[in-house]
Amino acid sequence: MGAGAESFDKFAKVFAPGEVIFKQGDPGEHMFIIQSGRVEVYLTTPKGDKSLAFFSAGDFFGEMSIIEKAPRSANARAADETKLIMLDERTFDLHVQSNPAIVRKILKNMSNRLRDANEQIKNLLIKDVNQRVANRILLQCQQHGVKGPAGIKFDIPFSEVELAKDVGLQDEVAKVREVLGQLQSKKIIDIQNGQVVVMSVENLQKFVQYLAMKAEFGF
Repeated sequence: MGAGAESFDKFAKVFAPGEVIFKQGDPGEHMFIIQSGRVEVYLTTPKGDKSLAFFSAGDFFGEMSIIEKAPRSANARAADETKLIMLDERTFDLHVQSNPAIVRKILKNMSNRLRDANEQIKNLLIKDVNQRVANRILLQCQQHGVKGPAGIKFDIPFSEVELAKDVGLQDEVAKVREVLGQLQSKKIIDIQNGQVVVMSVENLQKFVQYLAMKAEFGF
């Protein structure tokens, strides 16, 4: 956020894997910068926890509660052992006033998160399961894909269970598994150690385009 990590050491706190950082409805007294590790932001629903986002080193979160002076809108917990820089409202304001780059980064992050949320909502409204699943995998490639020799893996957990939650089919994992099987048979994706791996982004894009045209023109 425009300052050396050493200048923030006095604000640091380490969270153990699975440790809750804050809960929905808690007062928003701090924002957080991730120095190391990963954080999962999630909602608790009657059908279980639903992941909203994963953040990693260099990311920040929780700033909206400070800006709006509103309660937390979701829960957050450490996905791994995680070291966080915790800034209260006064410290946050001082850094914002002295470093306009922070403001620009916050605005950019807010814009990206809003765009991602809109894409997720639009995808959830699609009736065709094949299209919904393929769209979500492609979006995850763009947001969390890490290219390697074995294909594109993800810097967040992305199994069929996580995918089913993302597309609103947590009670119908078998349907998601069926779509993944079709994609796997076409060598578009693979399942390695229980996680989705994209073997060909180009073919995945073609598949998504085909499904969109099929939905639009009915063929």
